[in-house]
Amino acid sequence: MNMKLAIAPILLLAALASKPASAQITMGDLTKEQRDSIIFAFPSCTPGTVYMNDGSIAKVDLNYNYYEPQVLFRNEDPTSPEDTLRRLDNMENVILIEIGDRSFVPVLGSGLGEIILNNQQVSVVMTKKVNIEEKKTGAYGTGGSTSSIRSVSSFTGTSGVTSGGSYTGQTSFTNVNYDFASNAELTIDQRLFLMKDGKVVPVSKKNLAKMFPKAASFIKQYIDEQKPDLENPEEVINLVNLANANNK
Repeated sequence: MNMKLAIAPILLLAALASKPASAQITMGDLTKEQRDSIIFAFPSCTPGTVYMNDGSIAKVDLNYNYYEPQVLFRNEDPTSPEDTLRRLDNMENVILIEIGDRSFVPVLGSGLGEIILNNQQVSVVMTKKVNIEEKKTGAYGTGGSTSSIRSVSSFTGTSGVTSGGSYTGQTSFTNVNYDFASNAELTIDQRLFLMKDGKVVPVSKKNLAKMFPKAASFIKQYIDEQKPDLENPEEVINLVNLANANNK
């Protein structure tokens, strides 16, 4: 269910729901703003909340990096301009992250998946991974490395990281510079998951039937007859809503 999509500049993130394009787009085809809009979930650190499994809550300006992948937060007490952004490393202790009006949950270890359908029974979660393959020739650089982001081993509601700081340094991701070769090829891997009672499993005919036991017959018949694309977010959301209505 792993889907690779080529990125067209005029479509950008909307290409997540499209079919693969015939022509491969390279980093040199995109502006810095376009690249940032693909690599990062938000154009700048955005007010958010981190919910930990010990019950603590931390409010901080956050962003998510689809290329690494990693959760970034704005350090309100930096020791230098390079210390303005830090990486959240203890994802195993996180149960939910809210950034702006969007919600994310840990999926596949250190990565995050965005909740694209949230209801009382089963939610749909989508992960996204940006892949940039270097085609090195001549004097091109070594690629996507940056030393401007530090890591932290712990992050809790009492860590001292708050959203009320007055520091006005680097908050825009236009200042996070990846050294990609202009001919580096860009693709996106997208995966869909089902979440129920905190458990996350890949979208499949078998898992849908397990998540909606009372609607198992309906789900199997619907998939056999209608043949929905279980890699398409809109079609999966529609199927989950139908299963939810028939799970009685």
